[in-house]
Amino acid sequence: MTERHPGPAARRGAVPVVLQDYLRRLDAAARALPSGERQDLRARVWTDVAAAAGPAPTGDRLARVLGELGPPEGLVPARAGGGPGGLRDPAVVHLLGCSLLSAGITGVIGLVRVWRAPSWPRRDAFVATLVVLAGAVALPVLAPVHPVPGAVLGGLGAGAPLAGVLLGVVLLRARRQ
Repeated sequence: MTERHPGPAARRGAVPVVLQDYLRRLDAAARALPSGERQDLRARVWTDVAAAAGPAPTGDRLARVLGELGPPEGLVPARAGGGPGGLRDPAVVHLLGCSLLSAGITGVIGLVRVWRAPSWPRRDAFVATLVVLAGAVALPVLAPVHPVPGAVLGGLGAGAPLAGVLLGVVLLRARRQ
C-alpha cells in the first residue's frame, strides 16, 4: 500500500486556490498602478484576509472573507487612461505654467509629460493640447504680429500657461474628491 502525499494546496503554508484566484484577479486589475502601490494593495489584502480568516482558515471561511472584501477590481483605485481618480502628476501643471519663463521649453516638456503620464487621462491631455494650439492660432489672428513668432508666442507663451491653469483646476478637484 503506497502512501499518498498531500498536493501543493494541502501543504502547510500553501496559498489556498480561492485566495490565489482572488489575488490573480487583483493583480490583473492593478497592473496599471505603479509597482509600489500594487505591492501595498496586495499586502493590505493579505493582512485583511489573515486578520479576518484566522490562523487556519477553511475554504468556506476564506470565500466568505473574500466576499466581504468585495470584488478585487473594486479594491483598485481607478487610474487615468480610462478611469477616474488617482493622484495626478503636479509637475505637468508647473511645467506648462512656466512656459513663458523658459522660452517655451517647459511647455513642450509639459505637453509630452501629460500625454505620457499614466496618471493623467487622455481627455485632459487632449484638452491641454487644444488650449496650447488655440493660443497659437489666436495671437496671430487677434494681434498685429507676424504669424510664425505670433504662433510660437501665443501657443507657448499664452496657451501653455492657460493649459497649466486648467490642469491645475482639474488636479485640485481630483484631490478634493
